[in-house]
Amino acid sequence: MEAKGILTAIIVFSLSFILFAFSEYYSTESFSFNETKPSIVKNDSWISKRDNLNITLELVPKVPTIDETTELSFEVRYLDNFKPFEDLNTRVTITDHDGRLFKFEDKFIPVTDGKFSVNYIFPDDGEHRIILQLYRNATPFTVSSFDLTIPHLTSLSQTDKILKPFIDFFNSVS
Repeated sequence: MEAKGILTAIIVFSLSFILFAFSEYYSTESFSFNETKPSIVKNDSWISKRDNLNITLELVPKVPTIDETTELSFEVRYLDNFKPFEDLNTRVTITDHDGRLFKFEDKFIPVTDGKFSVNYIFPDDGEHRIILQLYRNATPFTVSSFDLTIPHLTSLSQTDKILKPFIDFFNSVS
């Protein structure tokens, strides 16, 4: 009978601790169901009415991590009928807030079926700009740009470390 009481006390204590931890976690505004995530890409679509052109950018992962590979995927379509642009090549350059430039090999990247992508490792946080130079064959066609803000990594608090497995579990279920 005494062992049953101890087991019940342990279960009640554990559940109380978990409820307390969740309430602490939610009250710090670290996480909420209505959380609005800061936008990483300030302009994920670039439009040129003159060239009848719409270029969209998608990041994978959606929030890049410093020193890890991010795929920058672009889609190039006609503005008036949404069909993919064909017979284009591009060159991609990335700048950062310190004025550094990174050029993806000094060769053309073909736009196939209106799509192309490059992989990039962001070396630091802050403001970055992706500049696309589009060419028809080797003739310059147009230039577009996309602005990004890579977030500064913050270390997890003790509460975050404890709750992370629970949050990951509940996010995977929903």
